[in-house]
Amino acid sequence: MSKNFKSHNLVLYKNGPALIDQVGDKIAIQTANGKSIKVRPKDIQLLHPGPLKSLAELNQTPDGTVEDAWELLQGETVELIDLAEFIYGEASPVTVWHAWQVLDEAVYFTGIMEEITTRSEAEVEAILSKQREKEEEAARWEAYLQRVKDHAVQPKDFDHLSDVERMAYRKASVNRTLKALGIEVTPEKAHRLLLQLGVWNDAVNPYPARFDCATTQPELEVPELPEQEREDLTALETFAIDDDNCSDPDDAISLDGDCLWIHVADAAALIKADSPLDREARARGANCYLPEIVIHMLPEKVTEVLGLGLKDISPALSFKIGIGGNGAPSCLKITPSLIRVQRLSYSVTDEMMEEAPFREMNRITELFRNRRLAQGAARINLPEVKLKTTVDGELYNLSASHELSFKEPEPFTVEIKELPRLNSRDMVTDAMLMAGEAVAGYCIEHEIPVPFACQPPPDEPGTPETMAEMFAYRKKFKRSGLHLDPDWHSGLGLERYTRCTSPLRRYSDLLVHQQIRAFISGEALISEADMLERMSQAEVGGGNTAMAERLSNRHWTLLRMQQHPETVYRGVVVDKRDDRGAVMIPDLGIDVKMRRMADVELDEEVEVQLLQINLPELDFTCRMV
Repeated sequence: MSKNFKSHNLVLYKNGPALIDQVGDKIAIQTANGKSIKVRPKDIQLLHPGPLKSLAELNQTPDGTVEDAWELLQGETVELIDLAEFIYGEASPVTVWHAWQVLDEAVYFTGIMEEITTRSEAEVEAILSKQREKEEEAARWEAYLQRVKDHAVQPKDFDHLSDVERMAYRKASVNRTLKALGIEVTPEKAHRLLLQLGVWNDAVNPYPARFDCATTQPELEVPELPEQEREDLTALETFAIDDDNCSDPDDAISLDGDCLWIHVADAAALIKADSPLDREARARGANCYLPEIVIHMLPEKVTEVLGLGLKDISPALSFKIGIGGNGAPSCLKITPSLIRVQRLSYSVTDEMMEEAPFREMNRITELFRNRRLAQGAARINLPEVKLKTTVDGELYNLSASHELSFKEPEPFTVEIKELPRLNSRDMVTDAMLMAGEAVAGYCIEHEIPVPFACQPPPDEPGTPETMAEMFAYRKKFKRSGLHLDPDWHSGLGLERYTRCTSPLRRYSDLLVHQQIRAFISGEALISEADMLERMSQAEVGGGNTAMAERLSNRHWTLLRMQQHPETVYRGVVVDKRDDRGAVMIPDLGIDVKMRRMADVELDEEVEVQLLQINLPELDFTCRMV
């Protein structure tokens, strides 16, 4: 077949022009990019016999009018060489190559080199219209990119910027704007660009949406609390002890001789398995506590009905917990109840710890706590803080607003309070853990499938004492999880444990209540298979919520530091490796990586001051004062 080709023929190779150099078993050609290669005869098509000395000649633009040739050839069928003559008046290598390009564009003509036909007027107009639209869109895109580069975006850029926001919320894996600007396509870089453009301001918190948390309150109908017989425990002196301004009190304690009653909001009396409320709570996993707003797992009305101490008499599911001389708790009774609750803050309660009944309650919980510690419970007393901001509690979402807003944000403040280590807080914490261990034993004894919270021990168990030791030990913790089979929770020092005291705030607790409620009522339990599925959803939702809370707190902490750059903070060196290390800032509950640490020791107090923050990356640097 090679004999059909000769040197200096103009041929088509991969839709581009090529010039034959030499013909043999294979054909040597030169391509438009200057390469010399050998091809098979079937890889090329003859455009013009030539002779053509150089492909550079094809860069000439011959005179001719495509539209005139199209009108003349209506209804005709021609070959490529004929088409070149009709358009350009001759069939040279140059004009044939340009005629091929006209055919390849397929606007006025269609077909193959040997059989070319004209398109109809309607077809041509449709094609040209599409081309104009593409050109106009390309021009609009380039104009948009220029406005982005100039930091001068306009309301008409909403759609493109909404896509950037989707990337910032991790709702997309690609983004045309970032790619076109040569910016790394990540949520953090999208966040930075939105800040630079003034579309977002510093107060925009992307983390709940980024971790698939609900960003609005649940709006579902709440049924009336069913009538049922409840044990009257209103004679017990009962206390719901929480942080100041707690809006959803769901646990309370009473002293009854040598026993404690742990009363919990009776969520399962109202929220039945697989009801719309249950499915919504399951999808959310837990309340999301943010400095600017609390996004609830359940509608507010549920708390109004079941919150302990919000009314004179509160319904509850009450657990009577006994404790042995070795500190081991047992569940003596579970009963739906009516209680009269007095609400107290930790700080107020702490001042009454030497008075009855708190003195006796504390004695019981201390006995339990000492047993936990003897069983390897980790006592990590790193600084904890609570954040609150005055920013509007609506989580911002450009896509939901359907418009760009360049209004300057209202000034906001961020308040950070260190949570003091109070005996009252330790007492309540251990009372709730007692209930968790005792109820776990009850469920094991009666073969009730519930989610048990388990945590493997660290590879190197220890008893850290200083802040630096606690900081290092915390890193050794292994992840806790929910399991159907009970096992050790090493961090708590408990051989078996289930969470059951926060059913208004955490879905896994609600699951436990639904199972216990069904058991004591003689109703069908959720099967193990269904329980595993619910546990999995609860764990995903709860894990996402915890991550959103942690990163949101860091976000607002950095903004608080940015608002007060002159502040000098007391720090404690908690990590040190050669010249690098980390300093814990107790007043902020945050640690910062530092350099030039050669002259300081672990647990040494230092003073640090902010240098700069990188808000999208949640990073910041400080200098030693």
